[in-house]
Amino acid sequence: MIEFRSVSKSYGTTQALDSLSCVIPVGATVGLIGPNGSGKTTALRLLTTLIPPTSGDVIVAGHSVNEQPAAVRNLIGYMPDTFGVYESMTATEYLDFYARCGRMPRAARAITIPAILGRVGLIDAAQTAVMSLSRGMAQRLSLGRALLHDPAILVLDEPASGLDPRARIELRSLLHELHQHGKTILISSHILSDLADLCTHMLILEHGKTIAYDTLANLTNATRQQTIQVSVLDEVPAFAAIVATHGYTSQQSPDDACTYTLHGSNAPADRAALLYALIQAGITVHAFAAAESALEQAFLQMTSAAQQAQEVPHA
Repeated sequence: MIEFRSVSKSYGTTQALDSLSCVIPVGATVGLIGPNGSGKTTALRLLTTLIPPTSGDVIVAGHSVNEQPAAVRNLIGYMPDTFGVYESMTATEYLDFYARCGRMPRAARAITIPAILGRVGLIDAAQTAVMSLSRGMAQRLSLGRALLHDPAILVLDEPASGLDPRARIELRSLLHELHQHGKTILISSHILSDLADLCTHMLILEHGKTIAYDTLANLTNATRQQTIQVSVLDEVPAFAAIVATHGYTSQQSPDDACTYTLHGSNAPADRAALLYALIQAGITVHAFAAAESALEQAFLQMTSAAQQAQEVPHA
């Protein structure tokens, strides 16, 4: 378990993080989202003991980042947002260097490094120069470095930054696998669609303040509105009236009279009831899916509300 206890970090007059408090359960995958300068990277660096808090504390499996930083570091694998420069190293030498830094014995390195290369899909690149790797392969190697000591917690700062679609899919699949193996994962990213696919919880920050922290399901349901794309086999004159009885508005596509865009409740029970009503009315539905990311809607709605609150002049 990870607990942020009223953690703040300031640099002179700049408040990078302001009283962050939340509890992250074991095995959760938490996405940190927010605009640039919101405090995401600061929160991750505080957790990984790279910087000390100005006030407050982070407790990691019972260990304080203030009082027991070495014990905290042993529990965490950190993947920074920059890879570094290693011109003369192969992928194997790169992992061996970091394993030595962690005082891993020679016999353990001989077993662990090939296993890590296999786990991140780089066994065929074991003797390839690090600087010759593609961006996606370099990111997987960086993740492999974070996994060397088999940490219980992974902290990833913008892991998909600069990756092409295939590399993003491969990285996402690997993170899914690590989640299934019980790792607690914290991910900072601007790619909300990836986070919506990966995360169990979301932490939304803006200007160093916590806008929201909850499960992904609770946050997306809290927005209450979602756009749904519905396609039917034949044009239905009564379609708008039927969906209106369930609280949804509809707009017929100008290019296809059998395709509708609906706006209404995001609650699963409401969507299920609507689909059931359409089928009961004899309408042949062949597509019924969210047309927009509910996480994007939640993020925009919550950050916009926070920004408006800050702009309200005080009496």
